[in-house]
Amino acid sequence: MTAEPPPDLRPLLSEDAEIAAEIFLDAVLNGTAPHYSEEERRAWAGPRADPERWRDRIGGSVGLMAELRGVPVGFMTLVMPGHIDLAFVRPGAAGHGIGSTLLSALTTIARAGGASALTSDVSKAARAFFAHHGFELLREQSITRRGVALTNYAMRKPL
Repeated sequence: MTAEPPPDLRPLLSEDAEIAAEIFLDAVLNGTAPHYSEEERRAWAGPRADPERWRDRIGGSVGLMAELRGVPVGFMTLVMPGHIDLAFVRPGAAGHGIGSTLLSALTTIARAGGASALTSDVSKAARAFFAHHGFELLREQSITRRGVALTNYAMRKPL
């Protein structure tokens, strides 16, 4: 049995908006099922993929796309100097180091940009991942999406 190759990273571009929207929907609707109810996941994801929304979000950040054998499987964005804004990996690719590889690369970029810490608002599903990578819980938060309250967590990691 051969080991899974490490993901290839490339810049996340506005032209990736459609695939970013697909990865987001897959991650939210399927990957967070153990942590959020169907109502919560549908409120978070929205009624349909919205590439234009993603084009705007991608354009305002430094982002990386992870690919396995040329297939996009995850992405992460950094709002300078040190806020991880978006972090999504397809559930079928979870557990293969994709998130860790993305976070490591963006940590290097944040340090080079002068950040003294990384912050992120993370889902219930992502909390353990970020804690594993040295992020500390600041507080539990409640955000409302389409009239539904969702729990997430403000986290911080000193650099």
